[in-house]
Amino acid sequence: MFKRVALPMVALAAFTAVGAQAADLGGAALRGSEVIAAAPSYVDKWSGFYIGGQVGLQSQRNWGSHSDATGAQRPDGNGVMHYDFDYDYANTRFSYGLHAGYQRLFNQVLFGIEADFEGPMGAIQSSWYNSNPDFGVGNHYQQRLQSNWQGSVRARLGWTHHKTLFYMTGGLAFANFKACTVLDDCQGFVGHVVKYNSTRFGWTIGAGIEHKFSYNWSARLEYRYTNYGSKSCLATAACSINPNSSDINNRIETHAIRVGVSYLFGAPPMAVEPIIARY
Repeated sequence: MFKRVALPMVALAAFTAVGAQAADLGGAALRGSEVIAAAPSYVDKWSGFYIGGQVGLQSQRNWGSHSDATGAQRPDGNGVMHYDFDYDYANTRFSYGLHAGYQRLFNQVLFGIEADFEGPMGAIQSSWYNSNPDFGVGNHYQQRLQSNWQGSVRARLGWTHHKTLFYMTGGLAFANFKACTVLDDCQGFVGHVVKYNSTRFGWTIGAGIEHKFSYNWSARLEYRYTNYGSKSCLATAACSINPNSSDINNRIETHAIRVGVSYLFGAPPMAVEPIIARY
C-alpha cells in the first residue's frame, strides 16, 4: 500500500520541479507538451530616412561699424579714434522651412545626420544713427538686414526613452543676407550708401526633444544658436554704391526656436514570433 501511494507523489513532485525550472529559463512557460519563450517587447521606432517641415521664431542680431572711403577710424579731436558710427541691433522674425535626414538607433542611443533649408524672412533694421562730424557733413544713417534664405547640415546625437528622443545637434550653417546702410529717409534704391548680398558660412549648435505619435509620425521642439562670422564691404568693392562708404566687420548671429513634424519612411519591423518547443 505504501509503494502505491508514494510512487505517484514522487512523480508529481519531479514534474512540478521540471516545470518551475523551465519557467525560469528566459521567461519560458510550460503548458502541457509545449514550452513557449516570450518574444522581445522592444521595437526600433527610429531608424531610417525621414522628411519634415518646421516653423519658428528667429532672433537676428547684426552689429558692426560704418566708415568712409578709408575704411578706418579717425580721431575726434580729443585723442579718441572711432568710426563714423557703430551699429548693433536685433529683432525677431518668423521662419519656415523643410528638413530631411537619416538616423540609426543602437540600443537607446541615436546617431543621425540632418539637413534643413528655410525661406526668406522679414527685414530687421536699426534705429537712426548720427554720423560723426569729423567724417564730414553730419547725416542720419540706418542699417538694415534681410535673410534671403538659410540652411544647415548637422549631426544629431540623442538618447531615447520609450517614444521620446532627447538630442543635441550641431554642424555647418550657411545663409544669404542682404545688408544695406541708407542715408536720411531714402526710399527704394535712392540714398543707399552700402548695399550688398552675400552668402555666409558659419556654425550652429542646439538641442531638442522629439516625440513619436506613431511609427511614422513625430513632433519636435528645438533651440539653435547660429554664428555666421563677419564680412566687410569696403568703399572700393562692388558692394559699395557710394565711393565714400565702407561697412566694417558686419557680424551676424541668430537664436531660433522651432517646432516641426517629421515622417519616417517604412513600416514597423515585424514582431518576433514566440519560440515553441513541442514534446
